[in-house]
Amino acid sequence: MDIKAASTSLVEHFRRIHAERMSGLPILNPRLDVRAVGFREFDGHAVGVLITPWFMNLVLLPGDTAWSELAQGGVATVAFPDSEVEFNVSHDDELGTHLSAALFSSVADFPDLDTAVAIAEEVLHQLFQPPEESTEAEAPSISRRELFARLGAG
Repeated sequence: MDIKAASTSLVEHFRRIHAERMSGLPILNPRLDVRAVGFREFDGHAVGVLITPWFMNLVLLPGDTAWSELAQGGVATVAFPDSEVEFNVSHDDELGTHLSAALFSSVADFPDLDTAVAIAEEVLHQLFQPPEESTEAEAPSISRRELFARLGAG
């Protein structure tokens, strides 16, 4: 999988949405732009954070598996090194099926793009921390609220 090309396509797609459908809406933060942060290979897919002027999401783009069997609007749970994350399933004619988990449904209070990028990088850092010693056989599930609490952003 060409992760750079996949994340570039994602950014271009959301820049078009911004220009064609979102322009002038009061929910936009004019201090932000569309940006893909930290995309990397994970389990045969590309994962990273997508920042837009209206949201910030953890995004999983398909690699070898296209997830065509997953229902639009459904939920898919993905295991990461120390937790499981629930993703929403989205089908898009241009992007295909991709998974996203809302990190911030509003980014109105972000002061600038640098701050948004720093938060996105910290989310990814926390997500890929090796598991702590545990007697449990399975990785614990973590909600977005718990993730933000760990980050101090909750």
